[in-house]
Amino acid sequence: MKADVGWTGIRIMANAGSFGSIREAAGAERRIDWWDEATSAEAAACTTCYGAVELAEHLRLVYGETPIWMDSRDEKLAEDVPLQESGNLTIWVGTPAAGTTGEEAWHAWLAGRADEWELLPDEGYVVVSRLMEDGTHWIITGRERRGTLYGVYAFLENLGFRWYGLGNRGTHIPQDAKRMDGPFELIDYPRFLTRGVYSEHIGDDNPELIDWLGRNRINFASLDRVADPHALQKRGIRLCMGGHHILYRFLNPHAVYPYRPAGSPAGDDPEDPYEPGDEERPFPSREDGRLTYAEAHPEWFGLVDGKRSFDVGEGNREGFGDNFCTTHPDAVHELCLRVTEDLIDGQWRYADDLNFWMLDNGTWCQCHRCEQSGNYAYKMILLVHALSSYLEQARTVGRLKRRIRILFPIYHETLPAPDRPLPADFDYNRCFPTYFPIERCYVHTLADPGCTESNQELMATFVPWTTDPDRHYLGDLFVGEYYNVSSFAACPVPLMTMMAADIPFYYRSGVRHFHYMHLTDRSWGPLTLTNYQLYRMLWHPEMDSEELLADYYRAYYGESASKARQFYEKLEEAMRNSKYLKHYQYSRGIRHSLTGYLREDADELFPLLHMQYDTQADSPNSGISLTETVAQLYVCRALLDAAIDVARDERVMERLLEDERRFRYLEDMILTIYGLVRTHRFTRSGRPALARRTFQRLRSHSEALERETELLIPTTRFPLYDNGLKATWCETAYDRYLSMYGGDDR
Repeated sequence: MKADVGWTGIRIMANAGSFGSIREAAGAERRIDWWDEATSAEAAACTTCYGAVELAEHLRLVYGETPIWMDSRDEKLAEDVPLQESGNLTIWVGTPAAGTTGEEAWHAWLAGRADEWELLPDEGYVVVSRLMEDGTHWIITGRERRGTLYGVYAFLENLGFRWYGLGNRGTHIPQDAKRMDGPFELIDYPRFLTRGVYSEHIGDDNPELIDWLGRNRINFASLDRVADPHALQKRGIRLCMGGHHILYRFLNPHAVYPYRPAGSPAGDDPEDPYEPGDEERPFPSREDGRLTYAEAHPEWFGLVDGKRSFDVGEGNREGFGDNFCTTHPDAVHELCLRVTEDLIDGQWRYADDLNFWMLDNGTWCQCHRCEQSGNYAYKMILLVHALSSYLEQARTVGRLKRRIRILFPIYHETLPAPDRPLPADFDYNRCFPTYFPIERCYVHTLADPGCTESNQELMATFVPWTTDPDRHYLGDLFVGEYYNVSSFAACPVPLMTMMAADIPFYYRSGVRHFHYMHLTDRSWGPLTLTNYQLYRMLWHPEMDSEELLADYYRAYYGESASKARQFYEKLEEAMRNSKYLKHYQYSRGIRHSLTGYLREDADELFPLLHMQYDTQADSPNSGISLTETVAQLYVCRALLDAAIDVARDERVMERLLEDERRFRYLEDMILTIYGLVRTHRFTRSGRPALARRTFQRLRSHSEALERETELLIPTTRFPLYDNGLKATWCETAYDRYLSMYGGDDR
């Protein structure tokens, strides 16, 4: 388009540092060691110039034929047009160069605002315009490189750009961009210090996803695999690695012991630095005569029911089993040493953050020393404290070139807060607990006092970590939410009103770091709003969510906005009981799951007030019933069809068809589960003819699920997501009824 801009051209200025041009600096990420603090100047030039390129390429989308220059060394972006001496609009990305009109404009603004600028937090930015003799100057600069890049995106958002979803389909380009020649000032910074994504299912191989992360100012990513860490670092995204498999990797009782025990024949292994324990060693099991960790030091591993356990989950159970003896000093030393070495130059050499987790729901050592060393959270804190000292020592001597944050879990057995004061030198700036409310429901907000079956039990553990005046832990907290928990299998479960309440609550409770499980990397459909709303609210948790939602529906769906909004709102209502229906929730220490009860062929499928089959109990705990969920999905289908009927814009139609595909997947998922519940009921009540008929009716949905693989993003690590039928989490029940009622008499 050709906008009436009122200037001759747009000149974009940035400091390319030691690089030859803005474009060269912007594309130099692989020439920079982002994990060595000594390269900060090159890193700053790369990210700043990348922001300049992003700015230029977006402006060209709305200002058409207006000449745009990126000027570091008279570099031109597009047409070979002469640079005018006056009448240009100049945009400085980063601090303006000395001796220029831009520097004069910056100091004119800074003169009365120096204190405000100095107090601006990291990632904060200033966007300001000044009218000078040679034209309008815009200055976009941050306290550091990420702040400058975020300022660029804030500037573009002020023009009307939005990055709701992935790629061109998810981008809103303003048709009538605002003029840039008037006075303007924006000073802003993120309220949540960490705004992260976490997914055990995807990697960084979709460039559209990486662009979306950067443009929505996400600064933390924990992914299943990372092929290009430099591209993430350029965008200011910290890399997190680690997880439940740490013991499997670094202190596996079945792995070869890397030392030569005293008295052993000479060999290539270094001499054993540890004294032998006083427990009888198992007989060597390897043909080459080398010992395993368990054989060399059985006393390092967990004492469970009076016996040493060497179970850290083999094969598909990796990350499950029994934890090691966390109070044995040699075992702790070996684990911390191995992890530190890996962070220096091993598989995790690109990690900025480390998820230092024990086994998932693992049993802890029951030896006398462990039993006397505090509750599980305190045991975890002592282990983290030990690792922190190893990392600091490696950094002090120059072997580790970066400061790594250690994230440890408040999860299941570690939910109760530490039962005694932390070590006096505990590093609150390096070590952070992550509160995982996996047991919760989404019928209620986390703090809802009416949810006595589930969420109030979690609040009894949340408060002692966050706001209790007598708490022992005094630092910042991460929260790891489950807005797309793995068992949802990327079904569209909108959570607009839930996030609008939860995010401000977490912030008011002192939480400053947040991520959620599990981001997907394609065909988001209605998940688009979840992702967009979440990261906007992590920037401003007290924002007017209604204003954000109205903007989303209007810009994303155009003429279909009204029907699309009704569809989203009805879908959110229908899926309120998603945790019980498709995952699980805890109540009084018991895990309740509809799909689990179907797998087990349980007598009672609906033991909670939260969800009943066809009624809603008169209780604050109660949510939508299963039959009403199904009925509401039919309403959703009609609303979505109506939105598609009125769509005329090609991009809006593409978005609605993407919504329709993911919604159809949800329909098949819920109607399969609903059909299995009814089959169960008819079978248990002695009505096999009705059971057979019901099962035969659900098979069209289950067979569609079995064909669906694209929307699940299957990985070899998680066979439950190889197709939609497996992802119901109740394929066992399906197979049982298939054997009973699977005759081909549909």
